[in-house]
Amino acid sequence: METRIDRALPFALAAVFVVVIQGLSLSEFVPAPVAVLIGAGWAVVISLVAHRVARRQALSAWAEDTLVALGCVAMALFAFGGAVGLLMLNTALDSSSVTGETMVTMFLPSIPIAIAANVPTELVVFPVLLVLGWRDGTRRLLIVAAAGLYLVHRIWTYLVFAGDRLDFAGTEQSTTPLTAAQRQEFTDGLHLDDPRWVLNLIVFGVLLLAAFRSRVRSYQVARTRA
Repeated sequence: METRIDRALPFALAAVFVVVIQGLSLSEFVPAPVAVLIGAGWAVVISLVAHRVARRQALSAWAEDTLVALGCVAMALFAFGGAVGLLMLNTALDSSSVTGETMVTMFLPSIPIAIAANVPTELVVFPVLLVLGWRDGTRRLLIVAAAGLYLVHRIWTYLVFAGDRLDFAGTEQSTTPLTAAQRQEFTDGLHLDDPRWVLNLIVFGVLLLAAFRSRVRSYQVARTRA
């Protein structure tokens, strides 16, 4: 029999997910307590929306499948796009004529693309999926696993990578060919040995497995049998 704790658990997990990520993300711009409060406020809003959607079976099924699909697209972008971006930057550094200006110019487009993909993923896709997908079965395990791995990814990003890359992108760079020391500076500053694309690929794989367990299909089969 489902208890109140069982019913509250997905909302608690979604709230922790949002508060942790937004606390880290927004603390670059506002004091940490304010960042946490903003995250908590959004967690309440998104939980209420998810709760209302979850009460309507057809809408909940379609919303869940759509969010899983959007999560797959976002994580594929991070995994494959990230790997290609790192390969391009590392290859450019092997050129004897590459300049600092060229390196920064190549890197800058990745920032708005990453923000545009991460914001809906961390604010909507995973927190809502934790609520809508909270049913017994393999898909719930896959959603929780994907959300947990993505949470690790974002914590890792904000603590290790984000600050260095944003600072690096804002600096003025020379138009003369890079020296060996400058090449090493770029390698370190841009974290060109960044292994996070592997974690992104794992999350993509987990969500892809979840996508094959369509809730809409299960809902339609159940209605046909009823």
